[in-house]
Amino acid sequence: MIFASTSLWGMIGLGVGMLSIAARLQPKGWSKWPWFGMLAIGGCTGWAGGWVGVWLFGHLFAPVTALWIAIVGTIFIPRCIAVVWRSSVAKVTTDRQFW
Repeated sequence: MIFASTSLWGMIGLGVGMLSIAARLQPKGWSKWPWFGMLAIGGCTGWAGGWVGVWLFGHLFAPVTALWIAIVGTIFIPRCIAVVWRSSVAKVTTDRQFW
């Protein structure tokens, strides 16, 4: 029963990841395999959201919680990653003098 539930939550997350790819929510800076990153983020957030739903609300509401956490995760996590990358690249290029 747990394996089926976990698989369902992962599939919900993968579905949300596929929808986010179709909506082109991946950042412009992701040049190599942006679809894989969005699928991984969607699957992981769906899986984690399902477990959070079990712990907080029980098995009945876990799929709905997985859906909402996957939606929020696929919207905000790629943007947070892009901001962190942008700020770390700016720090490296301004701190070092090569000439």
